[in-house]
Amino acid sequence: MVETNAGHDSWLSSAIRVIATSPVLSGISFAAIGILVWMLLERSAAQLGAASPQATLDGVFVVLLAVQVGYFVSVVPLLRRAGRRCLKQLRPLLHRSDPALGTLTDRFFASRPLVLPRALVVGGVLTLTLQEAQFNRFSAWLAQPDFALGELFVVLLAWTTWSVGLTAVGVVITDAAAMRRVGLKHVSIDLLRIEQLAVFSRYGLHLAGAVIGLMVLWSVSLVMVTSLVGNTLTERSGYVGLLMVITYICLSITVFVFPQLGVRERVRAEKAQLGEQLTSLLPTSRQAVELARSDPQRLAALLSARADIQAVSEWPTGQLTRLRLAFYLLVPLLSWSAAALVEELISRLLG
Repeated sequence: MVETNAGHDSWLSSAIRVIATSPVLSGISFAAIGILVWMLLERSAAQLGAASPQATLDGVFVVLLAVQVGYFVSVVPLLRRAGRRCLKQLRPLLHRSDPALGTLTDRFFASRPLVLPRALVVGGVLTLTLQEAQFNRFSAWLAQPDFALGELFVVLLAWTTWSVGLTAVGVVITDAAAMRRVGLKHVSIDLLRIEQLAVFSRYGLHLAGAVIGLMVLWSVSLVMVTSLVGNTLTERSGYVGLLMVITYICLSITVFVFPQLGVRERVRAEKAQLGEQLTSLLPTSRQAVELARSDPQRLAALLSARADIQAVSEWPTGQLTRLRLAFYLLVPLLSWSAAALVEELISRLLG
């Protein structure tokens, strides 16, 4: 019996670890738990005569909100872990004696709360404003107070989503800004070994992947849930979805580029400085003819070195990273098309 319980606990802890390290699974798990809790509360509210006037829409919102909460809770620690790995790979290139560097790198190792107090306040204000503007929830409650447990859960979940989401965005932005500053101020630049700086592009790729993952999970959940409850996406909704896809693609490119801006500026400045030094070593056009006769190898070496320096890319992004980014940018379009196909299949099965 003890061995059975131990095996069950081990399986449960393993499952929790897998879900915690997979933002998609975490989002789906939170959505499943959220919709079950909402259904129980809404049923209790209906028995008390306080059923939600837009129960179907509330159910859709619960899924979409809970998906985001689960995704944010899982993806932020993974991104911070990726940042720590990148810093460890950069360690041989860092100026460790600079105290400002320690302040920047400590950001990635310091624990951050799940919800920041400022995000909690801003999230509460946004929740109150949007819930009242969209559904008149609070004016209806003030006019006729009741035990609308399902609606109350939706409001609390919206507040949680805003608070957790704003905290996650704030943490990721400060980490990305710290990584950009590390590249701008604290990294040694060797143009002949530019591949060492590809760490910055890999970190940006992690950020872009997180944005794309959220977009895919959110859009697929929206299409599937609305199809299951009997609603179909209108032509206007399709245009809105396409606009969202374009927005997420632009956002992905932005978060990919931003951590590299600092090191790119350093590489550009280093190229300009070395280019000027090599140019100063080159003879004039008349002297070049004489040098070509007397010491052609030196002239060829100077010209080759300057050409090599000028050919170095200002963006230290490897070929594999560029291909992965291109694949990531295709994912939103493919996911939206797949979601539309799923909606059509579900509509036919239910119709």
